Amino acid sequence: MTFVFWQNILSPHQAPFLRCLADSGHEVTVVAAEAMTSDRLALGWNVPDLGQAHVVIGPDAAKTHHLIESSPKEAVHVMAGARWYPLGNQAVRQCMASGRRVGVMSETPDPRGLSGLGRWGKYTLERFTRGGRYDFVLAMGEIGIRWFRRCAYPDRRLFPFTYVTETATPAATNDSATAPVFLYAGRFIRLKGLDLLLRAFAALPLDGTKLRLLGDGPEKQRLQNYAQELGVQNRVTWLAKTDAAGVQIEMERADVTLLPSHHDGWGAVVNESLMAGTPVICSTACGAGELIRQPWLGTVFHSGRVDDLANALRHWGDLGPRSLAERIRIRNWASCISGQVVADYFAAIMDHVYSGSARPVAPWRIPLRSADVRPLTSDP
Repeated sequence: MTFVFWQNILSPHQAPFLRCLADSGHEVTVVAAEAMTSDRLALGWNVPDLGQAHVVIGPDAAKTHHLIESSPKEAVHVMAGARWYPLGNQAVRQCMASGRRVGVMSETPDPRGLSGLGRWGKYTLERFTRGGRYDFVLAMGEIGIRWFRRCAYPDRRLFPFTYVTETATPAATNDSATAPVFLYAGRFIRLKGLDLLLRAFAALPLDGTKLRLLGDGPEKQRLQNYAQELGVQNRVTWLAKTDAAGVQIEMERADVTLLPSHHDGWGAVVNESLMAGTPVICSTACGAGELIRQPWLGTVFHSGRVDDLANALRHWGDLGPRSLAERIRIRNWASCISGQVVADYFAAIMDHVYSGSARPVAPWRIPLRSADVRPLTSDP
């Protein structure tokens, strides 16, 4: 099949599956407004490798029109985050005027407060205008499915989806001897819930448990002051932001990765952590909580609940440092969110939508065999 993906940037959180989709024999074109934004580059993002996919950057209106008109009639155009911006908006309108196949890949917008109500109105209006002609919606996680259902999209068009990160190559080992290490890696902004995390961490016993905060952002100094007020500054280590390889090393050294966000449309750090063999504690407001479907993969706590987060930290702290066997088990499971598996799942969705084949089950939702959930011994 022929697929055209419309994006704002060349997303590293879609690149692995797009690369595998192209390698599987499909014709894949990725059209982006720009290769990467300056703010993302400052966060350590890199322009990803898209392999055999054809890449078009920053087309003008005439080029966009040509790309659509010259695509085969059976080509599928996937609006992956671009439809609210000039490039994607033009692409949607042109695809519909030309009778092209169109679908959407989308996170959940922040649903909180009056602004969230406005977003619901915006998406619901879309549903009853051009959204009525979308053939499918690839919604990020169960919270994405629930959001688009609230906006009146029928279940038959909704498919749970995921972002995909590069497969990790183990390069480090956990160096904590007796006390577990918790890690947060990301931006220091209010949305990420780091105040909540520090308060929950302060409620833990003084048993040597460590918290490592990796990243940067406008909230850093305030958070450092808050840690001092809570009396946990001696148990918190502040790590400078680093590239993807550096984050992976820190994840492999940690026993649990944390994502306490008040809202996260997905949260690719969850993928990265699981692929590194490290369990995750994240909030119910994170789309990637969809992946934590077994207790040995982590814990999903109620967003905004300090006591619930503290209980999760206490639980994993009591378990102690992760063993090599546990890490191998998680890494093996994480193959279900690898680029190739997600590319195969995407292709199966397209076969279902356009050829009437059986509706596929998301790979991370497939029930585990009894052998996969048996208690581990100390041996790998």
